[in-house]
Amino acid sequence: MARMGERGVGHLDEVLDNLGVFRAAAEELVLLCPSGFRRVPISQGSEFYFSIQALAPGQIAYAHTHPDSEEWTVVLSGTGEARIHGSVPLGPGSVLGRAAAYPHGFRAGPEPLYLLSIQAPRPTADATTWDEPGTTSDPIECLGGGRCRRCPRCGGHAALVRRFECENCSFEL
Repeated sequence: MARMGERGVGHLDEVLDNLGVFRAAAEELVLLCPSGFRRVPISQGSEFYFSIQALAPGQIAYAHTHPDSEEWTVVLSGTGEARIHGSVPLGPGSVLGRAAAYPHGFRAGPEPLYLLSIQAPRPTADATTWDEPGTTSDPIECLGGGRCRRCPRCGGHAALVRRFECENCSFEL
C-alpha cells in the first residue's frame, strides 16, 4: 500500500488514463436508452466505486439508500434535480455530497443528464434499500441491441438476457 504522496498500483490518474476517460466525454461512454438510466463503472475496489450515470431526458433514478456508503456526485453535463431534501437543482459543474444512510435519487431535466458518482466505501448490494415505489415500462427494441425495459426497483436499464435483468441493481423482472 502506498503512503501519502507515493504512487501505487491503481493510482487514480493511471486508472483513468488507461480507461481513456481523459480522452472521452461521458456521452461517448454511455449509450442512452429511453427505457431506463444507464450506469458504467469506471473504477472499483472494496473501498470505492466510481461510475458514470446517464439519464435520458425526464428519466428517473428512484430513491434508494446506501446505509454503508457516502456518495459525491458531480454533474458532467445536462440539468436535472437531485431528489434529496425535496428537490435540489443540478447543472453542469454542480457537486452534491450525500451522507451514508440518506435516501436519494435523481431526475433528468429536458436534456440528458450525465453524472460522475464517487462512493466510499463501496456500498454492498445487500445493504441497499429501495425506498420509492417505481414502475416498469413496456419492452422496447433497445438502441444497444435486443430488448429492454425500465427496472421498477431502481429505474435502471433492464436488458433481456434470459429474463429482463437490471444492469444497475441486478433485479430480475
